[in-house]
Amino acid sequence: MKSRVIINIIGIIFLVFGIAAIINTILNIEKGFAPILWLSYVCLILLAIGILKKDSSLIASQIAIIGIPYIIWNIDFFYNLISGNSLLGITDYLFKSNNIIDKIISLQHIFNLPLSLIALHLIKLKRTDFWIIGTIQITIVFLISRLTTTYKENVNCVYHNCANFSFGLPYILEWFLAYLIMISITSWILIKLFKTKH
Repeated sequence: MKSRVIINIIGIIFLVFGIAAIINTILNIEKGFAPILWLSYVCLILLAIGILKKDSSLIASQIAIIGIPYIIWNIDFFYNLISGNSLLGITDYLFKSNNIIDKIISLQHIFNLPLSLIALHLIKLKRTDFWIIGTIQITIVFLISRLTTTYKENVNCVYHNCANFSFGLPYILEWFLAYLIMISITSWILIKLFKTKH
């Protein structure tokens, strides 16, 4: 009963932040609707659904997508916060923004991963093919982002790198390769840590 309450609380937190992100985007219509497509928001909503439905595969697939990017985001954020200098340039937008709502919503990057892992631990990982969901999801998100947003908006970094570094490959190949590597590594770790042994 206690674990069910914790799971539901985590799911509700994610759902509230996900809905708030969407509403905030709609209210800031001058920015257009492109920000709704950010993987962070998509994963937040899908995590909420997965946690509230106790769907471990959906939860794990979202962690596989956000795991490494969120760790990098947090390193960049706390370096910037403590030193006052940009490290990778990923979180520079947060320090330049004057919109308090944007800042509060962006802080989900800090608690999202640990809470997701707690939920997955409580629900138990039952399948190992969840990485397929993540791979299909990033492909769909990439295509929609490229077809409906502009180079300047660069939603999900589909046009050019959001950080201050590059691997020197054709960018589309670089984007997919980076995500596939991150999903593979994170999926392997999740399976090792959370797969239910029968």
